[in-house]
Amino acid sequence: MTSKAARRRSKKAARLRAFRESRRENRSKRRGERFRTALGVVVAAVFGVWLTGYAGLMLMGALGLSGTPGNLRVDSCEVVRTHNNKPTTECHGELLSSTGRLTDADAVIAADARIGSTIAVREQPYVGLETVGPRAVVGWATLTVMGLLVLDTGLFMVLGADDRTAASTTARRSLLSLSAATAAGGLLYGLTVLYEHLF
Repeated sequence: MTSKAARRRSKKAARLRAFRESRRENRSKRRGERFRTALGVVVAAVFGVWLTGYAGLMLMGALGLSGTPGNLRVDSCEVVRTHNNKPTTECHGELLSSTGRLTDADAVIAADARIGSTIAVREQPYVGLETVGPRAVVGWATLTVMGLLVLDTGLFMVLGADDRTAASTTARRSLLSLSAATAAGGLLYGLTVLYEHLF
């Protein structure tokens, strides 16, 4: 009788220990998931705000809604490599204000322009010169939409943090939307570049 009672107590204690360990493991898993979600939200928020803000500012300049208007008479262009070894075309020339006054004898802009041509530009605060026209509008609009989609993904991660299935579905949809926006923007940008070179 005593040994049976001892066995029962021992089994009960073992079940209690297993239950407590299971609860501890579940708690640590939930903490890990919360940390990953919070980190994802912070990254999405910071990157989304930066991309949306920067691209939105440049889009406003490309649309001619912000910055100081002017014209750049292109004297020379050269391909240079940026700090990440990416080739970029830089054009140099005289920057004239909208009234025709010379404001910079050797202005530089990252643009694909013909030597001898005059291109409409906007001098943006903090970022320098930006071309005005369809190519710049399409490129910066695509990046602005991408930034908004990243912010949207972060928001849905917060809203669906308790529901794994909803969060997973939202992440897939956001990734699909981001891919579609990037592909559409890239296609429009390519067509715009082709149009500018042909006409």
